[in-house]
Amino acid sequence: MASPSPRSPAQPKHILSNTGWNMLGRIAPIFVALLVTPKLIHLLGLSRWGVFSIALSLVGTFGIFDFGLGRALTRTIADRATDEPDEETADVTLTGIITLTVFGVIGGLIAAVAVAFWVHHGLKIPSELERQTTIALWVLCATAPLVMANAAMWGVMTAFQAFRAANLVNIPISIMYYLGPLLALLVWNNLIGVMLVLAACRLWMTVSYLRICLRLMPQIRTARARPRLLAPLFRVGGWMTVSNIAYPVLNYMDRFMIASVISAAATSYYTTPADVVGRFSLLTNAVTGSAFPAFAASWRRDVETTVALYRTSVLTIQALLFPVCLFAALFSHPLLALWIDPSFATQSSTIMKFLCLGVFISGVDSIAAGFLDGIGRPDASAKLSIGEFLVYTPLLYICLVRFGVIGAAFAWALRMTLDFIVRSWVSVRLYRPLGAAIRRILPAAVVGFLALVASLVEMSLSVAALAFVVLSAVFYGVLWFGCMDASERGAFMRFPGLVMAKLGRSRAASAN
Repeated sequence: MASPSPRSPAQPKHILSNTGWNMLGRIAPIFVALLVTPKLIHLLGLSRWGVFSIALSLVGTFGIFDFGLGRALTRTIADRATDEPDEETADVTLTGIITLTVFGVIGGLIAAVAVAFWVHHGLKIPSELERQTTIALWVLCATAPLVMANAAMWGVMTAFQAFRAANLVNIPISIMYYLGPLLALLVWNNLIGVMLVLAACRLWMTVSYLRICLRLMPQIRTARARPRLLAPLFRVGGWMTVSNIAYPVLNYMDRFMIASVISAAATSYYTTPADVVGRFSLLTNAVTGSAFPAFAASWRRDVETTVALYRTSVLTIQALLFPVCLFAALFSHPLLALWIDPSFATQSSTIMKFLCLGVFISGVDSIAAGFLDGIGRPDASAKLSIGEFLVYTPLLYICLVRFGVIGAAFAWALRMTLDFIVRSWVSVRLYRPLGAAIRRILPAAVVGFLALVASLVEMSLSVAALAFVVLSAVFYGVLWFGCMDASERGAFMRFPGLVMAKLGRSRAASAN
């Protein structure tokens, strides 16, 4: 098998193209999740559903055992984007994959011990569910090595910008994350069976990712694991380790604290809308997944391209996220009432509004986070995460005690807003040319923020529909005329045709 041809650093147009593929890989799973979740809640009950949603969040915490190697591996490969993979690059890749898998084994064992203690002494669930919950979470902990190996291989694929192949694999697997547990519950009404299905999905993903990586870098077949090559990866990933520890803790602290301070059942009122709104960040990930390796490849060689990549990435995220966040916020109560039931909607609609606001801001902020890592300054994000932890923890607790679950949603949205402001300022301080890009994207960010704040007000359906039309027109007017230049407007106009053309070529290639 021939080696891949040398690759040039991504241009702004590639951000749009790769975003199209990433979006295609995420649309189908979202619809399946929306259809399946009500039935899952019904079969599991609120307490077990709360545990299930926390369990899915637990998978993200395995990233604390990454020690920054996943992102460092992506950056190392992307930094050689114009070179054909050589023997040392293959050795680094194999060493990184094996190392992360070993870290996954260690992390899974640590998580298993912590889970047993938390279920019996921290989690407020009926006593008859304790044994079932403990074993189910142990099964999930056993998948930690697969999660870590998948993260390493995803880093390889993104460095090569192989988003088409990766997403064609992710579509059926992501669908089975929700459909599989439903089918398992119809046969065995137990959380253990649900977790076994999720473990099988992880294994499926590992095998599929490995095949793609071998195709992208066939040198891996003859590569050798050389631990000494980890030294530069650890130097790059040292500060990323702090972020990898802080990020999942910050991101999932609200769910664990709700379960501990209030109850596992109350967690359902938060995690259900959070799971839906969190799916909107898949649109964000469609952009950031392509932007990070592009920044790593271009920031030293081409300042103008790097600034254009940043601006295009943020504008794309804003254009994609705003309508879904605004619609979900304005119609949160009728959507939840139709999807779950009216009583559930009464408890969760305001929570959903705050979460929509936070997701929009965090989407814009995610580009700055990827940019700092891409230019080799993960220490800035890590220090920011430490500061966030010190402020957010007491704030979340106070808001929970005083305002209940709604307080947790407010605290999260506030954290996302402050995070965006501070990280943008830090990015400009470290890379002065970025200031022009920040100034260009800021008007749409402010208008989007204010529109979502306005959606917090309770409205009738007719007023909400009118507000959606008016606020969308204002936002896209500012985005189109106030933030984009002529070349960007032309690129966005060509975007749908570009995606369809690539999809047509992919189908033709598959047929041949």
